[in-house]
Amino acid sequence: MKHVTILLIAVFFSACSSFTGRIVEEPPELLDTAAIIEVNNLISTIRLKNRNLKTFKGIGKITFWEEDKKSIASGIAWLGSDPDMIRIAILNISGQPLLSLANDGQWFYFLSHTDNSFYKKRSSYSNLKKAIQIPIKPVEIVSLLAGRIPLYEYHAANIIRNKEQGYVIVLKKRSGNVIQKIYLNEDKKDIKKIELFDGNEKLLYFVVIDSLQKINKYHVPLKLSVSSDNGNGFKIDVHKYWTDVSVNPSMFVLTPQ
Repeated sequence: MKHVTILLIAVFFSACSSFTGRIVEEPPELLDTAAIIEVNNLISTIRLKNRNLKTFKGIGKITFWEEDKKSIASGIAWLGSDPDMIRIAILNISGQPLLSLANDGQWFYFLSHTDNSFYKKRSSYSNLKKAIQIPIKPVEIVSLLAGRIPLYEYHAANIIRNKEQGYVIVLKKRSGNVIQKIYLNEDKKDIKKIELFDGNEKLLYFVVIDSLQKINKYHVPLKLSVSSDNGNGFKIDVHKYWTDVSVNPSMFVLTPQ
């Protein structure tokens, strides 16, 4: 167990369509308008998904991996409150916390329960790149665990046919650089994958939504994975999930033991 704990701490720090038959003579600008309306409607639907889910908690299994290294699996428990408050505990085999991460909307916290190592930083400047080599922000973790997706600010949106299957919503900045891609299934109702980029079109990380489950009236994750292009990533398998739970702001604050 001591070896597993050390490993965990190391991980945390270290359209092309073809038509036949009658040709429809429709001005290109009308086709563009139709595409704009469609993509805007799809994005509006994405924004509204689970919008009434304000608080939630869950337990499951998390598996970390690094490029060319053995993966590490452990228990995980989380508590979330919209829009950006989250608390996550990495658990040992007995269900006791080894590591805790939290964000209260103003501060991001890290606490090792094995040696009482403590870290605190302003939320506006924080992401988990130092912890797991993936620059995912606490507010983005809240969105994913609540069955939503992060949506970056964009100037233009388009939808194209995916070469493999389904469709892709492409969001671009004013410069024309791609800032986000959202992969939809064939009927455009389910999100299968998202890719997020920086201002220079460098991939920050991507998320694969393997499966969802319906809890009360919400569709929330059952399995999802987050990866970067450097070979690091993690997968969460959800075992139990509760919606509309009671929370207190103090639950999202960590202090040295």
